[in-house]
Amino acid sequence: MRRRALAAAVLAVTAAPAMAQNAAPLEEIVVTAQQREQSLQDVPIAISAFNTEDIQKNMFRDVTDFVGRVPNASFISNGARSRRAISMRGITNFVNSNQARRTATFGFYLDGFNLATSSINPPIMDIERIEVLRGPQSTYFGANALGGGINVTSVAPKSDEFEGSIMADYGRFDTLDVEGTLNIPLVKDVLGARINYKDWSSDGNIRNINPQGGGNDFDYQYWRASLLWTPTENLSVTLTASDASEDVGMREGVPSGVFSTFAGGTLYSSFPDRDGDGLADPDPDGVGFFPDNQDKVNFNAPQSVGTDFEYYIARIDYDFANMRATSITGYMESDFFLRGDIDGGSGDYFREFRTIPRESTTQEFRLQSTGESKLNWNVGFFYSDDEGFIDNKTFVGAAQPFGLPEGFLIDSEESAGTSEVIAVFGQADYALTDRLVLTVGGRYSEETIDTDISGFGGGVSQELQVKDTFEDFSPKVSLRYDIDDDASVYATVAKGFKSGGVQVAPVSDLETYDPEELWNYEIGYKADLLDRTLRINAAIFYMDWTDLQAAFQESGVDDEGEFFIFGGIDNADSAESYGAELSITSAPVAGLVMNLNVGYLKAEFEEFTALIDGADRVLDGQTIPNSPEWTVSADAEYSFPISNGLDAFVRGEYIYRDSLRSTVAALIQEGFPWEVPSYDIFNLRLGVQHENYSVTAYVENLFDDTYFTNAYQKAFSGGLHIEPGVQRYGVRVRYTF
Repeated sequence: MRRRALAAAVLAVTAAPAMAQNAAPLEEIVVTAQQREQSLQDVPIAISAFNTEDIQKNMFRDVTDFVGRVPNASFISNGARSRRAISMRGITNFVNSNQARRTATFGFYLDGFNLATSSINPPIMDIERIEVLRGPQSTYFGANALGGGINVTSVAPKSDEFEGSIMADYGRFDTLDVEGTLNIPLVKDVLGARINYKDWSSDGNIRNINPQGGGNDFDYQYWRASLLWTPTENLSVTLTASDASEDVGMREGVPSGVFSTFAGGTLYSSFPDRDGDGLADPDPDGVGFFPDNQDKVNFNAPQSVGTDFEYYIARIDYDFANMRATSITGYMESDFFLRGDIDGGSGDYFREFRTIPRESTTQEFRLQSTGESKLNWNVGFFYSDDEGFIDNKTFVGAAQPFGLPEGFLIDSEESAGTSEVIAVFGQADYALTDRLVLTVGGRYSEETIDTDISGFGGGVSQELQVKDTFEDFSPKVSLRYDIDDDASVYATVAKGFKSGGVQVAPVSDLETYDPEELWNYEIGYKADLLDRTLRINAAIFYMDWTDLQAAFQESGVDDEGEFFIFGGIDNADSAESYGAELSITSAPVAGLVMNLNVGYLKAEFEEFTALIDGADRVLDGQTIPNSPEWTVSADAEYSFPISNGLDAFVRGEYIYRDSLRSTVAALIQEGFPWEVPSYDIFNLRLGVQHENYSVTAYVENLFDDTYFTNAYQKAFSGGLHIEPGVQRYGVRVRYTF
């Protein structure tokens, strides 16, 4: 309690000098969730929004950084930046990166282009705004989003001035983050270019004690270039190209000392029973287990994991008298790779070589009303063509487990998947009175999937060729009532949809999985109070699922004594979630701004019998994985002048996430690491800022708390692995010209 009290004292000290000063009104937050600029308070959607200043002050580097500041949002991490899984209101993207055809639960829209089929974690650089929309989003975006959407708007090129910025951040573990932006007016008021570059590298916090060395050192390199052409007042054309290269020296994590359930008793039958409980135990291998070991591994062969991706976007906007036409064309390629040691120990058991290249082409046309009118509307057409391929092979090492010869191919998959989506969508907002607005919208989508899977695991081989089409209509109805100029209430009913698919499985009932559908019922309240020094956004919701898609992984021995291992998607017949969300921003006195976000969530399977450890398990009433009951985040920043044009600031941040279980298999287990404990962390930042520069010193995880977000299956001899939470500190300098 002493350190919690210290943190509270830090926040109190920041506020104390300001008590005698007058507060200034909060700035209006502008969002584009409905494809036009509106005040956050006028949009009848549960949204968390972060502008450029918020992004820089919070030092967001990763999707998990801003998701952790959103009520009822959470994440788990499976060993790499490209292997995050986010959750909102109990909805998790269980369909992960290890699939050729990736149907995303969430939309991740960058300047209108959906990246979610290949990445939900692009670099955060030169961003104007991040909007996190909770609940189904089907009537304003081209790509469907059953669980919600993340709408990112990058800073557009300017054709009237030369400007730029340079940022350098040096911190613990020899971490260096360098970022540069340059805006060039090529033809004044007609053509402008903007170029971004980012290089982020680190020695990492985990060291490989094996003579071959290494660890989770990483090097991320990104660039983006944009052109904005405005030949007339009515026409604008934006062209964007970007390239990313992410490479980490290992799939990040330290051994937990606990074997995964899906492989228990089969893969590890030859391991000794070290603790005398009658079960085989993982090998401590000279490094030990979490939490005693938080920074060491022992693997005997090189390892590498990462993603390379590039995308190209062409956007055309043309304004007519009372409407705007928009065309967004996008193309993206990505390649997730994992290669080298996967047994995670000094013994040479297994080596894996996996690559998952994907490409996506999309076209969106949208027509929407502009100007002031009782009726605002939009209609759109969306087409996408996604292709993916998996080439995955696992070889037996020199230790020859199961008596198999070195170099023996124990697991292989060569799979191809395509998805073609055609959708039409639209929404109309009509002012029934000066205070009451009715919204009616809907989306019709048709997705055709074609899957060709060939592979084997252990002694079981299988080939599968399936083509299927999924059709859906998702309606939306909403009412917003303005209590006065500064407060409103709204009620929304909306449907969300995600198509089904096929997979390799030794159990015929699991070769296909059904589409997932949900209905979201929501009531919200938004207000600016006390002369706009207090902002409140609140919502309560209920979500009703049919055929929720949940991940599973299984292994065993078939009727002929052959070992098999496989993973895939199963359907829960029904599920529900309900909860409440509250966001408060307050500027009680001059120089002080405080934020509080609280989420309460109950997300449960109503009817679900799942295959776990070779048996059917009834999970009715169990909490849906990755659904913490409480999420809380808060921050307070006090700034004050120290000389002409130079301000100082002190900023404290707090993040809390309740306990959870991260996988379906964990629901039938007790104790560590299946039960992930709650955690809370504090961050502290202080520095000086000027119109042209800022210097910030920071400590993240101020009290060096021991915590982890989840355990995941990474390696055999070390069992489940854990990415330990770490303390980070450093100095960031930014210069703008």
